[in-house]
Amino acid sequence: MSDSLSRQTEPPLVFARLFAVVVAGAAGGSPQAAMPVSVMSSLWWAGIEAQSNRASTELPLRHLRTLRITEPLRQAWADDLEQAAAFPEPHPLGHDDVEQVLKPGASNRNTAYARDALMAARTCGVADTAEWYAFGCLYGLLVDQAAANSGGPSEIPPLLVAHACSLMDERRRGHVRQLRHDATWDVVAKATLRDVLTAPAAVELYNEEVRRLHSRALAVLARSGQPNPFSALLRARLDGLLQHSGVRPREVVGVFSA
Repeated sequence: MSDSLSRQTEPPLVFARLFAVVVAGAAGGSPQAAMPVSVMSSLWWAGIEAQSNRASTELPLRHLRTLRITEPLRQAWADDLEQAAAFPEPHPLGHDDVEQVLKPGASNRNTAYARDALMAARTCGVADTAEWYAFGCLYGLLVDQAAANSGGPSEIPPLLVAHACSLMDERRRGHVRQLRHDATWDVVAKATLRDVLTAPAAVELYNEEVRRLHSRALAVLARSGQPNPFSALLRARLDGLLQHSGVRPREVVGVFSA
């Protein structure tokens, strides 16, 4: 557990774990007031590596009981942690249905960013905390796509899988499910799966979906965020996620006759 916790402070994860602090600043509140949320998020991520969502929630709840905060805020944060823990465990191979991929709680990142944004918003006295929850969901979805897309040729964004499967009949979907299972250990299956899922039509649907998520997140930020450096940082992060989420279709070799 100590190794898992120490990894939460490594450079690639620093912004992710301080997400709540940035959200609080963007919402016009005190970034310092949201620091406990970042601590609880780090504890949750450290636990999720070795335990279930439900079990890993015990670590931040234990920390929450030690904080010197108002009782209404303590109860609200406890409810937020419990609500996030109530989502079903994400499927190891993800979903092959677009609606399922877009649902809150579909992945650990989706759950964590939505929860952290909501908890941060509670420190700011904002009227509509649901807007920040929605922002966290959208942000987490984009992080999922960008993380998979940046993980090398063997990684495939969850939304790309879902959109590709939406164009297939059940027989071909079954073939993709088998390839996804085999790809966890077979390099040939990995390459075949990537080729199958990057058909031009599927990639077009996926890239359009990613752009929509990006636009929706920017719209929420414009409505709920304050014009300050924290909001500017979130906009820049969203733009970066969009850039790193884009997928190119596989090369289609044409056959021409003289």
